[in-house]
Amino acid sequence: MSIFRRLVYAFCLSSALAACDLAPQAPLPTLAALPAVTSEPTATPSPLPPTRTPLPPTWTPSVPATPTARPASLSSAEAIRVAANIAKVESRRRVNFSLWLTPQTELVQSVTLRYTFPSNGATEERRLPLPPQTLGETLKSPISHSLSISQMPPHEDRIVYEWLIEGQDGALLRTEPQTFKITEAITEERRDDLPILPAQATFVSNFPDYALLSVRLTPESPIRQARVYYTQNTGLVLFSFPLRVPQKRAGESIEISFTFNDQLALQIPWQKIEWWFVLTDQNGKQWRTQPQFNEYSDGRFHDWQRTEARRAVIFTYERSAAEIAFIVRGVDHAIERLERSFGYRLLYKPHIVIYNQPRHFQAWAPPQIADRFIGLVSGVWGGAVVTVHRSLEYTVYAVIQHELTHLFQFQSMRDDDVPLWWLEGTASYFEERNDQDNLRRTRDFVRRFGMPDLTRTNRHLSDDDPSVTYFVGAALIDYIVKTYGIEAFQRVHIGTARHMPFDQALQAAIGKTRRQLSQDFQRWLLG
Repeated sequence: MSIFRRLVYAFCLSSALAACDLAPQAPLPTLAALPAVTSEPTATPSPLPPTRTPLPPTWTPSVPATPTARPASLSSAEAIRVAANIAKVESRRRVNFSLWLTPQTELVQSVTLRYTFPSNGATEERRLPLPPQTLGETLKSPISHSLSISQMPPHEDRIVYEWLIEGQDGALLRTEPQTFKITEAITEERRDDLPILPAQATFVSNFPDYALLSVRLTPESPIRQARVYYTQNTGLVLFSFPLRVPQKRAGESIEISFTFNDQLALQIPWQKIEWWFVLTDQNGKQWRTQPQFNEYSDGRFHDWQRTEARRAVIFTYERSAAEIAFIVRGVDHAIERLERSFGYRLLYKPHIVIYNQPRHFQAWAPPQIADRFIGLVSGVWGGAVVTVHRSLEYTVYAVIQHELTHLFQFQSMRDDDVPLWWLEGTASYFEERNDQDNLRRTRDFVRRFGMPDLTRTNRHLSDDDPSVTYFVGAALIDYIVKTYGIEAFQRVHIGTARHMPFDQALQAAIGKTRRQLSQDFQRWLLG
Protein backbone atom coordinates (compact mmCIF):
# COMPACT_ATOMS: atom_id res chain seq x y z
CA MET A 1 0.00 0.00 0.00
CA SER A 2 1.34 3.42 -0.95
CA ILE A 3 2.51 5.78 1.76
CA PHE A 4 -0.05 8.30 0.51
CA ARG A 5 -2.84 5.90 1.44
CA ARG A 6 -1.39 4.99 4.81
CA LEU A 7 -0.54 8.34 6.41
CA VAL A 8 -2.26 11.64 7.12
CA TYR A 9 0.00 14.59 6.34
CA ALA A 10 -0.13 18.00 7.96
CA PHE A 11 0.46 21.01 5.73
CA CYS A 12 1.98 23.65 7.98
CA LEU A 13 0.97 27.05 6.65
CA SER A 14 2.92 29.41 8.90
CA SER A 15 5.90 29.60 11.18
CA ALA A 16 3.49 30.32 14.05
CA LEU A 17 2.42 26.69 13.98
CA ALA A 18 2.85 25.18 17.40
CA ALA A 19 2.63 21.52 16.48
CA CYS A 20 1.25 19.13 13.90
CA ASP A 21 0.81 15.50 14.68
CA LEU A 22 1.32 12.68 12.21
CA ALA A 23 -0.06 9.22 12.79
CA PRO A 24 -0.48 6.00 10.83
CA GLN A 25 -3.84 6.00 9.12
CA ALA A 26 -6.15 3.86 7.02
CA PRO A 27 -6.66 5.06 3.42
CA LEU A 28 -7.17 8.78 3.90
CA PRO A 29 -5.84 11.74 1.94
CA THR A 30 -3.11 14.27 2.52
CA LEU A 31 -4.40 17.04 4.75
CA ALA A 32 -3.63 20.75 4.85
CA ALA A 33 -3.54 21.85 8.49
CA LEU A 34 -4.33 25.08 10.28
CA PRO A 35 -1.95 26.16 13.09
CA ALA A 36 -3.08 23.62 15.67
CA VAL A 37 -2.35 20.14 16.89
CA THR A 38 -3.96 17.65 14.59
CA SER A 39 -5.82 14.55 15.59
CA GLU A 40 -6.06 11.41 13.55
CA PRO A 41 -9.39 10.83 11.79
CA THR A 42 -11.04 7.59 12.72
CA ALA A 43 -11.44 5.27 9.76
CA THR A 44 -14.79 3.54 9.38
CA PRO A 45 -14.10 -0.16 8.91
CA SER A 46 -15.31 -1.66 5.68
CA PRO A 47 -17.26 -4.87 5.95
CA LEU A 48 -15.83 -5.87 2.60
CA PRO A 49 -12.25 -4.69 2.01
CA PRO A 50 -11.55 -3.73 -1.59
CA THR A 51 -9.66 -6.04 -3.86
CA ARG A 52 -6.54 -4.28 -5.13
CA THR A 53 -4.02 -5.44 -7.63
CA PRO A 54 -0.58 -3.98 -6.80
CA LEU A 55 0.42 -0.46 -7.67
CA PRO A 56 0.60 2.08 -10.62
CA PRO A 57 0.61 0.34 -15.49
CA THR A 58 0.16 2.26 -18.53
CA TRP A 59 -3.13 1.19 -19.95
CA THR A 60 -2.81 1.36 -23.71
CA PRO A 61 -6.11 1.56 -25.57
CA SER A 62 -6.63 -0.83 -28.46
CA VAL A 63 -4.81 0.51 -31.50
CA PRO A 64 -6.07 -0.34 -34.97
CA ALA A 65 -3.37 -2.39 -36.63
CA THR A 66 -1.65 -0.85 -39.65
CA PRO A 67 -1.54 -3.39 -42.47
CA THR A 68 1.24 -3.71 -45.00
CA ALA A 69 0.67 -3.83 -48.74
CA ARG A 70 1.21 -7.60 -48.76
CA PRO A 71 -1.42 -10.34 -49.44
CA ALA A 72 -4.99 -9.12 -49.66
CA SER A 73 -6.22 -11.46 -46.93
CA LEU A 74 -4.58 -9.16 -44.37
CA SER A 75 -5.17 -5.90 -46.19
CA SER A 76 -7.78 -5.06 -43.57
CA ALA A 77 -7.40 -5.03 -39.79
CA GLU A 78 -10.69 -6.94 -39.74
CA ALA A 79 -8.88 -10.14 -40.77
CA ILE A 80 -7.06 -10.24 -37.44
CA ARG A 81 -8.34 -7.64 -35.01
CA VAL A 82 -6.42 -6.26 -32.02
CA ALA A 83 -8.87 -6.59 -29.11
CA ALA A 84 -6.58 -5.09 -26.45
CA ASN A 85 -2.96 -3.97 -26.22
CA ILE A 86 -1.90 -3.43 -22.62
CA ALA A 87 1.42 -2.68 -20.94
CA LYS A 88 1.68 -2.41 -17.17
CA VAL A 89 4.00 -2.64 -14.17
CA GLU A 90 3.59 -5.77 -12.06
CA SER A 91 4.15 -6.02 -8.32
CA ARG A 92 7.17 -8.25 -8.73
CA ARG A 93 8.96 -5.34 -10.41
CA ARG A 94 8.41 -6.41 -13.97
CA VAL A 95 6.93 -4.74 -17.04
CA ASN A 96 4.31 -6.91 -18.71
CA PHE A 97 3.11 -6.57 -22.32
CA SER A 98 -0.15 -8.31 -23.25
CA LEU A 99 -1.91 -8.57 -26.59
CA TRP A 100 -5.42 -9.95 -27.13
CA LEU A 101 -6.28 -10.82 -30.72
CA THR A 102 -9.45 -11.84 -32.48
CA PRO A 103 -8.72 -13.94 -35.60
CA GLN A 104 -11.80 -12.86 -37.52
CA THR A 105 -11.27 -14.52 -40.92
CA GLU A 106 -7.70 -15.78 -40.66
CA LEU A 107 -5.72 -17.57 -37.96
CA VAL A 108 -2.49 -16.14 -36.57
CA GLN A 109 0.73 -17.90 -37.52
CA SER A 110 3.18 -15.97 -35.32
CA VAL A 111 3.44 -12.92 -33.08
CA THR A 112 6.65 -11.02 -32.28
CA LEU A 113 7.10 -8.26 -29.73
CA ARG A 114 9.69 -5.65 -30.70
CA TYR A 115 10.76 -3.10 -28.09
CA THR A 116 13.42 -0.38 -27.89
CA PHE A 117 15.01 1.54 -25.02
CA PRO A 118 15.27 5.17 -26.24
CA SER A 119 18.24 6.06 -24.01
CA ASN A 120 20.64 3.69 -25.76
CA GLY A 121 18.70 2.57 -28.82
CA ALA A 122 18.96 -1.11 -27.86
CA THR A 123 16.22 -3.12 -29.58
CA GLU A 124 14.97 -6.58 -28.70
CA GLU A 125 12.58 -8.94 -30.49
CA ARG A 126 10.72 -11.80 -28.86
CA ARG A 127 8.70 -14.35 -30.85
CA LEU A 128 6.04 -15.55 -28.44
CA PRO A 129 3.99 -18.76 -28.13
CA LEU A 130 0.40 -18.68 -29.32
CA PRO A 131 -2.59 -19.86 -27.28
CA PRO A 132 -5.34 -21.97 -28.92
CA GLN A 133 -7.31 -20.05 -31.56
CA THR A 134 -10.86 -20.16 -32.90
CA LEU A 135 -11.99 -18.05 -35.82
CA GLY A 136 -14.31 -15.27 -34.73
CA GLU A 137 -13.40 -15.50 -31.03
CA THR A 138 -11.02 -13.38 -28.97
CA LEU A 139 -8.12 -15.36 -27.51
CA LYS A 140 -9.02 -16.70 -24.08
CA SER A 141 -5.54 -15.79 -22.79
CA PRO A 142 -3.26 -13.01 -24.00
CA ILE A 143 -0.02 -13.28 -25.90
CA SER A 144 2.33 -11.82 -23.31
CA HIS A 145 5.93 -11.11 -22.40
CA SER A 146 7.40 -9.61 -19.26
CA LEU A 147 10.84 -8.23 -18.50
CA SER A 148 12.46 -7.27 -15.25
CA ILE A 149 12.68 -3.54 -14.60
CA SER A 150 16.36 -4.15 -13.78
CA GLN A 151 16.88 -5.03 -17.46
CA MET A 152 16.11 -1.42 -18.40
CA PRO A 153 19.16 0.87 -18.73
CA PRO A 154 19.94 3.01 -15.64
CA HIS A 155 17.59 6.01 -15.33
CA GLU A 156 15.52 4.78 -18.30
CA ASP A 157 11.85 5.58 -17.86
CA ARG A 158 10.30 4.38 -21.11
CA ILE A 159 10.03 1.58 -23.64
CA VAL A 160 8.84 1.98 -27.24
CA TYR A 161 7.15 -1.21 -28.43
CA GLU A 162 5.11 -2.68 -31.27
CA TRP A 163 3.63 -6.05 -32.20
CA LEU A 164 4.35 -7.86 -35.48
CA ILE A 165 1.48 -10.23 -36.32
CA GLU A 166 1.85 -12.76 -39.13
CA GLY A 167 -1.20 -14.36 -40.75
CA GLN A 168 -1.34 -17.92 -42.05
CA ASP A 169 -0.49 -16.80 -45.58
CA GLY A 170 2.59 -14.90 -44.40
CA ALA A 171 1.13 -11.39 -44.57
CA LEU A 172 2.36 -9.07 -41.82
CA LEU A 173 0.28 -6.84 -39.61
CA ARG A 174 1.99 -4.22 -37.40
CA THR A 175 0.48 -2.25 -34.55
CA GLU A 176 1.32 1.42 -34.22
CA PRO A 177 4.39 1.95 -31.97
CA GLN A 178 3.39 2.65 -28.37
CA THR A 179 5.45 4.36 -25.66
CA PHE A 180 5.24 2.83 -22.21
CA LYS A 181 6.47 5.30 -19.58
CA ILE A 182 7.15 3.89 -16.15
CA THR A 183 6.31 7.15 -14.32
CA GLU A 184 2.94 7.21 -16.09
CA ALA A 185 2.11 3.57 -15.48
CA ILE A 186 -0.82 1.95 -13.71
CA THR A 187 -0.67 -1.61 -12.37
CA GLU A 188 -4.34 -2.29 -11.76
CA GLU A 189 -6.11 -4.84 -13.96
CA ARG A 190 -9.04 -3.03 -15.54
CA ARG A 191 -10.18 -6.01 -17.67
CA ASP A 192 -10.24 -3.86 -20.78
CA ASP A 193 -9.66 -7.06 -22.75
CA LEU A 194 -13.25 -8.23 -22.20
CA PRO A 195 -16.01 -7.69 -24.77
CA ILE A 196 -18.75 -5.17 -23.99
CA LEU A 197 -22.14 -6.53 -22.94
CA PRO A 198 -24.92 -3.99 -23.70
CA ALA A 199 -26.55 -2.68 -20.53
CA GLN A 200 -28.52 0.31 -19.32
CA ALA A 201 -26.41 2.06 -16.67
CA THR A 202 -27.79 4.33 -13.94
CA PHE A 203 -25.92 6.53 -11.44
CA VAL A 204 -27.78 8.12 -8.52
CA SER A 205 -25.97 10.68 -6.34
CA ASN A 206 -27.36 11.18 -2.84
CA PHE A 207 -24.36 12.98 -1.35
CA PRO A 208 -23.08 12.56 1.34
CA ASP A 209 -24.99 9.36 2.17
CA TYR A 210 -24.33 7.21 -0.87
CA ALA A 211 -24.06 6.89 -4.63
CA LEU A 212 -25.91 4.05 -6.32
CA LEU A 213 -24.32 2.39 -9.36
CA SER A 214 -26.53 -0.03 -11.24
CA VAL A 215 -26.93 -1.76 -14.59
CA ARG A 216 -29.96 -3.42 -16.18
CA LEU A 217 -29.35 -5.99 -18.90
CA THR A 218 -30.87 -8.95 -20.67
CA PRO A 219 -28.13 -11.56 -21.14
CA GLU A 220 -28.49 -14.43 -23.57
CA SER A 221 -27.04 -16.80 -21.01
CA PRO A 222 -27.75 -16.52 -17.24
CA ILE A 223 -25.17 -14.50 -15.27
CA ARG A 224 -23.65 -16.42 -12.38
CA GLN A 225 -21.03 -13.99 -11.03
CA ALA A 226 -20.56 -10.22 -11.05
CA ARG A 227 -18.00 -7.74 -9.78
CA VAL A 228 -18.06 -3.97 -9.75
CA TYR A 229 -14.88 -2.10 -10.64
CA TYR A 230 -14.36 1.59 -9.97
CA THR A 231 -11.46 4.01 -10.15
CA GLN A 232 -11.17 7.72 -9.52
CA ASN A 233 -7.76 8.31 -11.07
CA THR A 234 -7.82 6.38 -14.36
CA GLY A 235 -6.64 3.20 -12.67
CA LEU A 236 -3.73 4.22 -10.46
CA VAL A 237 -5.92 2.73 -7.76
CA LEU A 238 -8.71 0.33 -8.68
CA PHE A 239 -11.32 -1.08 -6.32
CA SER A 240 -13.25 -4.29 -6.97
CA PHE A 241 -16.12 -5.93 -5.06
CA PRO A 242 -18.16 -9.10 -5.68
CA LEU A 243 -21.89 -8.52 -6.09
CA ARG A 244 -25.04 -10.55 -5.64
CA VAL A 245 -26.62 -11.62 -8.93
CA PRO A 246 -30.41 -12.10 -9.14
CA GLN A 247 -31.27 -15.60 -10.31
CA LYS A 248 -33.19 -15.31 -13.57
CA ARG A 249 -33.87 -17.56 -16.53
CA ALA A 250 -32.23 -17.01 -19.91
CA GLY A 251 -33.70 -14.03 -21.73
CA GLU A 252 -35.02 -12.33 -18.59
CA SER A 253 -33.91 -8.83 -17.62
CA ILE A 254 -31.80 -8.45 -14.45
CA GLU A 255 -30.56 -5.48 -12.43
CA ILE A 256 -27.23 -5.51 -10.55
CA SER A 257 -26.30 -2.63 -8.24
CA PHE A 258 -23.56 -1.38 -5.91
CA THR A 259 -23.73 1.23 -3.15
CA PHE A 260 -20.74 3.54 -2.64
CA ASN A 261 -20.87 4.98 0.89
CA ASP A 262 -18.76 6.13 3.82
CA GLN A 263 -18.04 2.55 4.87
CA LEU A 264 -15.84 2.33 1.77
CA ALA A 265 -14.25 5.78 1.62
CA LEU A 266 -14.46 9.36 2.82
CA GLN A 267 -17.34 10.99 0.95
CA ILE A 268 -15.75 13.74 -1.12
CA PRO A 269 -18.02 16.21 -2.96
CA TRP A 270 -17.80 16.25 -6.74
CA GLN A 271 -15.30 13.42 -6.96
CA LYS A 272 -15.17 11.57 -10.24
CA ILE A 273 -16.11 7.89 -10.35
CA GLU A 274 -15.36 5.75 -13.38
CA TRP A 275 -17.13 2.41 -12.99
CA TRP A 276 -18.12 -0.77 -14.80
CA PHE A 277 -19.23 -4.33 -14.06
CA VAL A 278 -17.47 -7.57 -15.00
CA LEU A 279 -19.91 -10.44 -15.50
CA THR A 280 -19.44 -14.21 -15.86
CA ASP A 281 -22.18 -16.30 -17.44
CA GLN A 282 -23.05 -19.91 -16.74
CA ASN A 283 -20.69 -21.05 -19.51
CA GLY A 284 -17.73 -19.29 -17.91
CA LYS A 285 -17.58 -16.53 -20.54
CA GLN A 286 -16.75 -13.08 -19.18
CA TRP A 287 -18.07 -9.71 -20.26
CA ARG A 288 -17.83 -6.12 -19.08
CA THR A 289 -20.29 -3.27 -19.25
CA GLN A 290 -19.35 0.01 -20.88
CA PRO A 291 -17.33 2.16 -18.41
CA GLN A 292 -19.33 5.10 -17.04
CA PHE A 293 -18.01 8.48 -15.87
CA ASN A 294 -20.02 10.23 -13.16
CA GLU A 295 -19.55 12.90 -10.50
CA TYR A 296 -20.66 12.58 -6.89
CA SER A 297 -22.63 15.83 -6.95
CA ASP A 298 -23.39 17.86 -3.83
CA GLY A 299 -26.28 20.26 -4.37
CA ARG A 300 -27.29 20.81 -0.74
CA PHE A 301 -25.97 24.24 0.27
CA HIS A 302 -24.42 25.97 -2.72
CA ASP A 303 -25.11 26.62 -6.37
CA TRP A 304 -21.90 25.03 -7.64
CA GLN A 305 -20.37 25.96 -10.97
CA ARG A 306 -18.35 23.33 -12.80
CA THR A 307 -15.45 24.67 -14.90
CA GLU A 308 -13.39 22.35 -17.05
CA ALA A 309 -9.89 23.76 -17.43
CA ARG A 310 -7.28 22.26 -19.74
CA ARG A 311 -5.67 20.29 -16.93
CA ALA A 312 -8.28 20.04 -14.15
CA VAL A 313 -11.98 20.27 -13.32
CA ILE A 314 -12.75 23.05 -10.83
CA PHE A 315 -15.86 23.47 -8.67
CA THR A 316 -16.71 26.91 -7.25
CA TYR A 317 -19.75 28.89 -6.09
CA GLU A 318 -20.52 32.61 -5.79
CA ARG A 319 -17.45 33.48 -7.84
CA SER A 320 -17.27 36.03 -10.63
CA ALA A 321 -16.17 35.07 -14.13
CA ALA A 322 -12.90 36.95 -13.54
CA GLU A 323 -12.21 35.02 -10.31
CA ILE A 324 -12.94 31.68 -11.96
CA ALA A 325 -10.65 32.61 -14.86
CA PHE A 326 -7.92 33.46 -12.31
CA ILE A 327 -8.30 30.05 -10.64
CA VAL A 328 -8.26 28.25 -14.00
CA ARG A 329 -5.08 30.03 -15.11
CA GLY A 330 -3.38 29.26 -11.81
CA VAL A 331 -4.32 25.58 -11.76
CA ASP A 332 -3.40 24.97 -15.41
CA HIS A 333 -0.12 26.79 -14.85
CA ALA A 334 0.64 24.74 -11.72
CA ILE A 335 0.03 21.36 -13.39
CA GLU A 336 2.03 22.27 -16.50
CA ARG A 337 4.87 23.57 -14.31
CA LEU A 338 4.83 20.40 -12.23
CA GLU A 339 4.83 18.21 -15.34
CA ARG A 340 7.96 20.00 -16.60
CA SER A 341 9.64 19.71 -13.20
CA PHE A 342 8.78 16.05 -12.54
CA GLY A 343 9.30 15.01 -16.15
CA TYR A 344 5.99 13.18 -16.50
CA ARG A 345 2.34 14.03 -17.03
CA LEU A 346 -0.46 13.55 -14.55
CA LEU A 347 -2.58 10.70 -15.91
CA TYR A 348 -5.96 12.29 -15.13
CA LYS A 349 -7.68 15.62 -14.64
CA PRO A 350 -7.86 16.21 -10.88
CA HIS A 351 -11.11 17.54 -9.43
CA ILE A 352 -10.53 20.61 -7.25
CA VAL A 353 -13.33 21.79 -4.97
CA ILE A 354 -12.98 25.29 -3.48
CA TYR A 355 -15.06 26.47 -0.52
CA ASN A 356 -15.22 30.23 -0.01
CA GLN A 357 -15.07 30.17 3.80
CA PRO A 358 -13.80 27.82 6.50
CA ARG A 359 -17.31 27.53 7.97
CA HIS A 360 -18.60 26.26 4.63
CA PHE A 361 -15.78 23.75 4.49
CA GLN A 362 -16.56 22.71 8.05
CA ALA A 363 -20.24 22.16 7.19
CA TRP A 364 -19.11 19.43 4.80
CA ALA A 365 -15.99 18.01 6.45
CA PRO A 366 -16.13 15.14 8.95
CA PRO A 367 -15.75 16.31 12.59
CA GLN A 368 -12.18 14.97 12.83
CA ILE A 369 -11.14 17.25 9.94
CA ALA A 370 -13.41 20.27 10.17
CA ASP A 371 -11.85 22.01 13.15
CA ARG A 372 -8.18 21.73 12.25
CA PHE A 373 -7.74 21.59 8.49
CA ILE A 374 -8.23 23.91 5.55
CA GLY A 375 -8.08 21.23 2.89
CA LEU A 376 -7.21 17.71 1.90
CA VAL A 377 -5.89 15.91 -1.16
CA SER A 378 -5.66 12.29 -2.21
CA GLY A 379 -4.13 10.42 -5.09
CA VAL A 380 -6.72 7.69 -4.49
CA TRP A 381 -9.67 9.85 -5.53
CA GLY A 382 -7.51 12.16 -7.62
CA GLY A 383 -8.27 15.63 -6.35
CA ALA A 384 -8.32 18.23 -3.59
CA VAL A 385 -10.90 19.96 -1.42
CA VAL A 386 -9.77 23.30 0.05
CA THR A 387 -11.17 26.39 1.66
CA VAL A 388 -9.90 29.86 0.79
CA HIS A 389 -7.15 30.82 3.23
CA ARG A 390 -5.63 34.31 3.50
CA SER A 391 -6.62 35.24 -0.07
CA LEU A 392 -7.73 33.66 -3.32
CA GLU A 393 -4.24 34.24 -4.74
CA TYR A 394 -2.54 32.47 -1.83
CA THR A 395 -5.03 29.61 -2.01
CA VAL A 396 -4.37 29.04 -5.72
CA TYR A 397 -0.61 29.65 -5.81
CA ALA A 398 0.35 28.10 -2.47
CA VAL A 399 -2.25 25.73 -1.02
CA ILE A 400 -3.51 24.19 -4.28
CA GLN A 401 0.01 24.05 -5.76
CA HIS A 402 1.24 22.26 -2.64
CA GLU A 403 -1.55 19.72 -2.84
CA LEU A 404 -1.15 19.13 -6.59
CA THR A 405 2.50 18.26 -5.93
CA HIS A 406 1.34 15.39 -3.73
CA LEU A 407 -0.73 14.01 -6.63
CA PHE A 408 2.42 13.90 -8.79
CA GLN A 409 4.35 12.18 -6.01
CA PHE A 410 1.60 9.60 -5.54
CA GLN A 411 1.84 8.62 -9.19
CA SER A 412 5.52 7.64 -9.12
CA MET A 413 6.47 6.84 -5.52
CA ARG A 414 5.44 3.22 -4.98
CA ASP A 415 7.00 2.21 -1.68
CA ASP A 416 6.55 3.33 1.91
CA ASP A 417 10.13 4.42 2.57
CA VAL A 418 10.04 7.96 1.11
CA PRO A 419 11.01 10.38 3.91
CA LEU A 420 8.48 12.93 5.06
CA TRP A 421 10.95 15.77 4.52
CA TRP A 422 11.15 14.85 0.82
CA LEU A 423 7.36 14.66 0.42
CA GLU A 424 6.45 17.84 2.27
CA GLY A 425 9.66 19.67 1.37
CA THR A 426 8.99 19.14 -2.34
CA ALA A 427 5.38 20.31 -1.98
CA SER A 428 6.55 23.42 -0.10
CA TYR A 429 9.33 24.06 -2.65
CA PHE A 430 6.77 24.30 -5.46
CA GLU A 431 4.57 26.87 -3.69
CA GLU A 432 4.92 30.14 -5.61
CA ARG A 433 3.24 32.44 -3.08
CA ASN A 434 4.89 31.12 0.07
CA ASP A 435 6.05 34.20 2.00
CA GLN A 436 8.46 32.10 4.08
CA ASP A 437 12.19 32.33 3.32
CA ASN A 438 12.94 28.60 3.55
CA LEU A 439 16.68 28.98 3.06
CA ARG A 440 17.07 31.69 5.73
CA ARG A 441 14.92 29.76 8.21
CA THR A 442 16.93 26.59 7.58
CA ARG A 443 20.27 28.38 8.12
CA ASP A 444 18.98 29.89 11.36
CA PHE A 445 17.70 26.52 12.56
CA VAL A 446 20.94 24.67 11.76
CA ARG A 447 23.07 27.35 13.45
CA ARG A 448 20.95 27.13 16.59
CA PHE A 449 20.16 23.42 16.83
CA GLY A 450 22.45 21.63 14.38
CA MET A 451 21.55 19.68 11.27
CA PRO A 452 18.33 17.67 11.66
CA ASP A 453 18.49 13.92 11.17
CA LEU A 454 17.66 13.21 7.51
CA THR A 455 17.61 9.46 8.15
CA ARG A 456 14.12 9.89 9.63
CA THR A 457 11.46 8.61 7.26
CA ASN A 458 7.88 8.63 8.58
CA ARG A 459 8.59 11.24 11.25
CA HIS A 460 9.05 15.00 11.34
CA LEU A 461 12.59 16.37 11.44
CA SER A 462 11.76 17.98 14.78
CA ASP A 463 9.61 16.43 17.50
CA ASP A 464 8.86 19.91 18.85
CA ASP A 465 8.15 21.88 15.67
CA PRO A 466 6.73 20.02 12.65
CA SER A 467 7.15 23.11 10.43
CA VAL A 468 10.89 22.29 10.38
CA THR A 469 10.09 19.38 8.08
CA TYR A 470 8.56 21.78 5.54
CA PHE A 471 11.11 24.59 5.39
CA VAL A 472 14.22 22.38 5.77
CA GLY A 473 12.82 19.96 3.20
CA ALA A 474 12.09 22.81 0.77
CA ALA A 475 15.60 24.25 1.22
CA LEU A 476 17.09 20.79 0.66
CA ILE A 477 15.13 20.28 -2.59
CA ASP A 478 16.31 23.73 -3.69
CA TYR A 479 19.92 22.70 -2.95
CA ILE A 480 19.58 19.44 -4.93
CA VAL A 481 18.10 21.21 -7.97
CA LYS A 482 20.76 23.95 -7.91
CA THR A 483 23.65 21.53 -7.33
CA TYR A 484 22.68 18.52 -9.44
CA GLY A 485 20.05 19.95 -11.79
CA ILE A 486 16.36 19.29 -12.24
CA GLU A 487 17.32 16.06 -14.06
CA ALA A 488 18.60 14.62 -10.77
CA PHE A 489 15.29 15.47 -9.08
CA GLN A 490 13.48 13.69 -11.92
CA ARG A 491 15.78 10.65 -11.70
CA VAL A 492 14.81 10.15 -8.07
CA HIS A 493 11.19 9.75 -9.16
CA ILE A 494 12.13 7.52 -12.07
CA GLY A 495 13.97 5.34 -9.55
CA THR A 496 11.05 5.11 -7.14
CA ALA A 497 8.69 4.39 -10.07
CA ARG A 498 11.04 1.50 -10.92
CA HIS A 499 10.42 0.22 -7.36
CA MET A 500 13.86 1.26 -6.09
CA PRO A 501 14.03 1.95 -2.35
CA PHE A 502 14.25 5.72 -1.82
CA ASP A 503 17.87 5.67 -0.60
CA GLN A 504 18.92 3.66 -3.65
CA ALA A 505 17.04 6.00 -6.00
CA LEU A 506 18.63 9.05 -4.34
CA GLN A 507 22.14 7.62 -4.57
CA ALA A 508 21.61 6.61 -8.20
CA ALA A 509 20.44 10.16 -9.01
CA ILE A 510 23.09 12.24 -7.20
CA GLY A 511 25.80 9.75 -6.23
CA LYS A 512 25.36 10.44 -2.49
CA THR A 513 23.79 8.60 0.41
CA ARG A 514 21.28 10.37 2.62
CA ARG A 515 23.99 10.91 5.25
CA GLN A 516 26.49 12.28 2.71
CA LEU A 517 23.80 14.58 1.33
CA SER A 518 23.15 15.87 4.85
CA GLN A 519 26.84 16.67 5.37
CA ASP A 520 27.19 18.42 2.02
CA PHE A 521 24.00 20.39 2.57
CA GLN A 522 25.18 21.55 6.00
CA ARG A 523 28.52 22.76 4.59
CA TRP A 524 26.68 24.59 1.79
CA LEU A 525 24.32 26.24 4.27
CA LEU A 526 27.02 27.45 6.65
CA GLY A 527 29.87 27.99 4.18
